[in-house]
Amino acid sequence: MKIKEAVYDQQQLSLVLPDEAGRLAIMDEPTSIPKNSVILVIVSNQIVDVLDDRQFEAAKAATRVIILTPNWDMMAGYLVEYYRQKYQRSANKDQVIPSEQVKNIASCAGAFDQLLDWLGYSPRKEVEAVKKASKPGKPQHKWSKTLAERPFYVDYQGSKATVYWQKRNQVRIEKGAILSQELPLNKDGSIGFSARLAEKIRQDNQTAITGNQTTEDVILKSVNEMGMFLYYGNTNGWLVLKDDEDKTLNEWTV
Repeated sequence: MKIKEAVYDQQQLSLVLPDEAGRLAIMDEPTSIPKNSVILVIVSNQIVDVLDDRQFEAAKAATRVIILTPNWDMMAGYLVEYYRQKYQRSANKDQVIPSEQVKNIASCAGAFDQLLDWLGYSPRKEVEAVKKASKPGKPQHKWSKTLAERPFYVDYQGSKATVYWQKRNQVRIEKGAILSQELPLNKDGSIGFSARLAEKIRQDNQTAITGNQTTEDVILKSVNEMGMFLYYGNTNGWLVLKDDEDKTLNEWTV
């Protein structure tokens, strides 16, 4: 792996991964944490906890932290759970990585895992062997100009919309889209990570929403964000989006 950028000063070592895979930073006294990040808490050179960016206060007692910030289209909450399981650190029984996200999470974690291994933060060999045996590859979805004007349709969980993948990092939802109103909950009745993120995306675009319908086009960064905005996610949006010939966006782009 060739590191795209490395920055070092008295406060941190920051490594930018190639191919927009994310950023790894090592800090002794962190003053802030980027949003959508994973915090590995280090005490006596051992990973003692795995936190998300909202739990920053809990990390201040650490002698060192490693901060993993994935690419913008990856939900760090699932990556947190991946590392809690990997390092056997208090896995959240209510936070289940959806089956359709397992490949994405494994692929995203791959580059981070290699760096963590070089830094000496590997789990026991038998645990690592199980992870490697179950790690599938991630399908690569490639955008092309021919897709920009092709409409795809959503009809899922009460949501309906016409969607265009108009740029690599732009998904446009045409006005008039109907948003799902069925908020998914965890087993204990609490709102899960995906639902909280979906609610934030809706809040960020509230001026374009009246009731459960959009009154103007909404532009988001990814297919994942589109799914959370329309139907709270928790399924593979690449398979939900279909064109007039019933061909999925996944079939068009993999």
